[in-house]
Order: sequence, then structure tokens, then C-alpha cells
Amino acid sequence: MSKKVRENCDFLVKIPMKGKVTSLNASVSTGIVVYEVVKQRNNKL
Repeated sequence: MSKKVRENCDFLVKIPMKGKVTSLNASVSTGIVVYEVVKQRNNKL
């Protein structure tokens, strides 16, 4: 990601990964983030 793109982001999200995978496509990344948000919200109920 270029410095200019990074500077224009409202926030950045980092998904910890093990192994040799260095990146994920947008749909996979979104799925992981949505899963974690739902999981954390359900734990608060």
C-alpha cells in the first residue's frame, strides 16, 4: 500500500496470519473482520 493511500485511510486493520500467506483478497479479509465483529458483539450480550 502506498504512503499516499495509507494517509487517506480513516483507519487500518491488521489481520494476524500464520504461515507463508502474505496477503488476502478483499472478500476474504471482509469475511474475517465481519466474523470477528459479530463474535465480539455476541459475547457482550
